[in-house]
Amino acid sequence: MSAIPSLSEDGARGLWAGGRPERDEYFFTSVAATGTVWAWDFETGLLEIDDQDNALVPLWPHPRLAVMAAEAMGFEDAGPAVPVDVDVLLDEVFERFHREGHEIAVLPTDGHFTSILSLERFRVKVFEARLQTAGLTDQAARARREEFHADRVRRADRRLGLTPEDRHALVEHLRERLASAACDHRFTFPATRDWIEARGSSWDLLSRSAVKVLGACDCETLEHFRVTES
Repeated sequence: MSAIPSLSEDGARGLWAGGRPERDEYFFTSVAATGTVWAWDFETGLLEIDDQDNALVPLWPHPRLAVMAAEAMGFEDAGPAVPVDVDVLLDEVFERFHREGHEIAVLPTDGHFTSILSLERFRVKVFEARLQTAGLTDQAARARREEFHADRVRRADRRLGLTPEDRHALVEHLRERLASAACDHRFTFPATRDWIEARGSSWDLLSRSAVKVLGACDCETLEHFRVTES
């Protein structure tokens, strides 16, 4: 992790009063440069609950912004903001947050008008921000993106936890379903969802990242497992 970036009080209040696009740009540019995010009581996972009862992990690119948010939201017991290595967050903590259904609240101010990102989307945004500052050629950047996407697929594949027998059964199920009803090419995954739930697994858990990384619809999911099965 790098040193705390410079941020004047006027700069902090300017970000606070600015729009969501400006806050997002500052957040990811800062995180790309420092490799650090700031959180409240990270070990115990002090979370913000939105109006749909989703558990959000609020993160900031600077400790002063975290303090301002705690004051605005009335969280007197939030304690001092703590630095978190973003790579630790994305690698070691990611899976726990995924299982618990958390999403990332990017630089929240008073709890409103902030970007709420899935863990996978947050990972992509951090990657793209880092790539923009890496000074790579177009060819090298394309290669880096291909490596990143391949890693996302491997992670998502492991998250499904399917045995070779499971994979074969899913392929046969999707082939049969799609032979009788064409894929609608939407993110609804009716055939995949039916199979996942029939085996007693949680569709909500898997669909948060794994299935949508491996495919955008039933026929793409079939293609992924057909290829990886061979």
